[in-house]
Amino acid sequence: MRPQFHIFTLGCLFCLFSPFFSLKAQNQTSLSSLNQEKKKEEIDAIIKEFAGINKFNGTAFVHYQNKNIFEKSYGWQDAEKKTSNQNKSVYQIASLTKSFTALVIVKLNEEGKLSFKDPVSKFIPDYPRGNEITIEHLLTHTSGIYEILRNKEFFSLLLTGKSITKDQELSFFKNEPLDFEPGTQFSYTNSGYIILGLIIEKITGLSYENAVRKIILDPLKMSHTGFNYLALKSPYKTVPYSYISKTKQERTDVWNSTLTGPAGQIYSTVEDLYNYYLGLRDYKIISKEAFKKATTPFLSGYGYGWFIDDLYGKKLINHGGNIEGSTSYFAMLPDDDLCIILLNNITSKKLEKAGNTILAALLNQPYTLPQPKKEVILSPDVLKKYVGDYQLSDDSIIHILDENGQLFIQNNKNPKIRMHAEKEDVFFLQNDDSEISFIFKDGEKGVIMIKKGLSSKTAEKL
Repeated sequence: MRPQFHIFTLGCLFCLFSPFFSLKAQNQTSLSSLNQEKKKEEIDAIIKEFAGINKFNGTAFVHYQNKNIFEKSYGWQDAEKKTSNQNKSVYQIASLTKSFTALVIVKLNEEGKLSFKDPVSKFIPDYPRGNEITIEHLLTHTSGIYEILRNKEFFSLLLTGKSITKDQELSFFKNEPLDFEPGTQFSYTNSGYIILGLIIEKITGLSYENAVRKIILDPLKMSHTGFNYLALKSPYKTVPYSYISKTKQERTDVWNSTLTGPAGQIYSTVEDLYNYYLGLRDYKIISKEAFKKATTPFLSGYGYGWFIDDLYGKKLINHGGNIEGSTSYFAMLPDDDLCIILLNNITSKKLEKAGNTILAALLNQPYTLPQPKKEVILSPDVLKKYVGDYQLSDDSIIHILDENGQLFIQNNKNPKIRMHAEKEDVFFLQNDDSEISFIFKDGEKGVIMIKKGLSSKTAEKL
């Protein structure tokens, strides 16, 4: 809220003639401050619970009702150098980048430079079925276009510093058949946003990066936000980890940001993203009407670069991002002037849960805190059926061993590690984020599935 001068003056005159009002106002102020302090303590306690199970390592920022009520950092910016995360730490925001790409597209629409109904073929004439796929389909993940991360060659390039041309990048998905007819289903895909980046470049005559700088970053004074994380030189640059605990740190490679591009290449800080929130809330980049359209669900609760959820009877506008070694969460309730920003330099599948728990606390809603995984005891007969050798697609072998009623996993000739049962067919490892599942169906070979971070491997029993 912005105070109006004449209301302030009338209020002061009333105070002069009413001791009761003055005392009541003072009490309300102190109660409000007390409540704010309690909320800060509650948010801190929530984050510490997630950090305690090794699912939060980064910076948290909360703005609520015209005040920045919380800003704090946790864990390591660089574990090897013993450098702690700071409020100025710089993180990769991964797929939160999509909201920036979509915002540029919406701005270009407002300027009359494109229509959401324009077909892809208007900008890329030889794109297969490009006359049927519209910009709106790309924005809303309803195009049916093949997901580029399913291409193994492209995925392997992410772990290199190699640059490729735009045409080469398109070739990884362009000629694959559509997964469904455009506009009929929702399927989250990075490929559509790569195409949107090309469209932005064709219309503006600028590189994608310079277009985002001109339209969003410079007007909102987001001076610590950029694109090429590999090339970034900053004392606040975070080291990415696939897993981090008090006794174990698994560093991971930075993904090649020139390849993730308009789908996931941006890096930022919580304070820059707070400026982003203010720009959206106050309609500094696009109009109120355009923002409303962008945050109206199309299919499966997704608008133009945003997920829109109904939570506690409120319209929660949000987006996250998750690549190896970096996770982001950005959520806002503009009508309530509430914004939650969480940035981590670990691979975490719990960051959205952490954000939603903080939201529940702020809105005085019930919530549950995360608990460490607990081992359950399985019968010898259940354990016995899992024992054996399983072959991965690269011909390496996973051995499941039974030693005195305890299961161990061994990859080829690597050291064996004890498995702990979480459920009958799901196991975990101590001080590790791996999840091991067994799938046994009548008449079919048994299968083991190993999930670690964002990767997943499946092997058949021999």
